[in-house]
Amino acid sequence: MNKLRKRIKGKKYFTKYYKDYIKKESKNLLFDTEEQEKFTEVQNKIKEINVVLLDFQLKKATRQPIKPHEIKLAKKERARLIRQYWEIYSSHDASLALNM
Repeated sequence: MNKLRKRIKGKKYFTKYYKDYIKKESKNLLFDTEEQEKFTEVQNKIKEINVVLLDFQLKKATRQPIKPHEIKLAKKERARLIRQYWEIYSSHDASLALNM
């Protein structure tokens, strides 16, 4: 019974830590307002998916039933968002290099 309490306590700790991490503001680059909104939206979605993947890892560790196809979908979505994030970021860097 003591082990069960530790597992639940650990899950609460990690979930709380990642939720605090989501609330933190990211670095502000010199974007237009539209680009800045897209950039922060993509960052927040990536952070939310990381929390979902962490929850799957905790379920695996505690041997709770999981659906592997949901993990695969979450990983693919995270990869897609990361690619989108870097496209926005790299286009911003290219425009800065041209302005200099």
